[in-house]
Amino acid sequence: MLDDLSLLDRHCLLNSAGFGEVRDKVSHYLWPHHMRMQQGGALHSRLYGVFFGSSALFDLHYGAPVDIDAGDITSFYLIRVTLEGGGMVSLGKQSAVLHKGGLTISSPSQRSFIRIDKDCRNLILRIEREALERQLQQLLNRRLRQPLVFEIQVDPGHPGLAVVRATLDYICRLHGEASQSLLASAMGGGLSDYLLSVLLTQLPHNYSADLLQEQRQPMPRHVIKARDYIEQHLGEPIALAQLARHCEVSVRTLQNGFARFLQQTPSDYLRTRRLALVHAALQQAGPAGSVTDILLNHGVSSFGHFATQYRRQYGCLPSATLRRQA
Repeated sequence: MLDDLSLLDRHCLLNSAGFGEVRDKVSHYLWPHHMRMQQGGALHSRLYGVFFGSSALFDLHYGAPVDIDAGDITSFYLIRVTLEGGGMVSLGKQSAVLHKGGLTISSPSQRSFIRIDKDCRNLILRIEREALERQLQQLLNRRLRQPLVFEIQVDPGHPGLAVVRATLDYICRLHGEASQSLLASAMGGGLSDYLLSVLLTQLPHNYSADLLQEQRQPMPRHVIKARDYIEQHLGEPIALAQLARHCEVSVRTLQNGFARFLQQTPSDYLRTRRLALVHAALQQAGPAGSVTDILLNHGVSSFGHFATQYRRQYGCLPSATLRRQA
């Protein structure tokens, strides 16, 4: 798998020996960066790429030894599988060796530097940070208390590595057999969401233990009942005492159950789920969509307070999310 030298050849974005063109095109499609040629190299770069949902997959070969100073890649996670050649990648104070078959990851919020040799060719998966963190929150059923950070290098014997490689191989072959526009319209979002879940459950990161606990630890009946009730009544006001009565337990027992099994209060869980529901509605709204109507339809009456929570969760106001869809 992933040994085919023409994985994405139908989707060429760049084929050039011009330093400026290569730097600008790679900056445009992947991430803004500074590039410096090492001595003794003759640049001839090829870049292939496909885009689906919140993800993009690139096949990049510079054809010369180069240094890449990518700075802090704040908006994306970059997962790279080295197909040929070698090099090194550093992220803050951590570093890893690039070698054929190896998988390395650059997480946001730290300076990223990459040195590659003449033969180095990487399959690079670019994931939107917001989408991956939102998917993690849904898997955990709570807000993140710290940024998601993957281990910079995955051990060759890690069981999740084969799953990720098989998934990327499948995506490459899909795009090799179908048109980009057809895949983007028919299954791009679903394919991307599936991929995000694979990455979060199969690759090591600072929330891996929490996800494992979420999957293994059975929740008591009253917590499950409360969570189901919240899901069924997200557009309605829900008082804590009302929720406790529905579950036939005391308010204190309900709070303790949420704190132990969901690591949050019932109110925090309700707020997180309502934020996610409104966010999805804003993303799906057409040009005639109204923020006010969407909030009212989801049981939100305190617009200013909700907007503050929304910006803390998604980094922008609800109106900005709606404008991006217009």
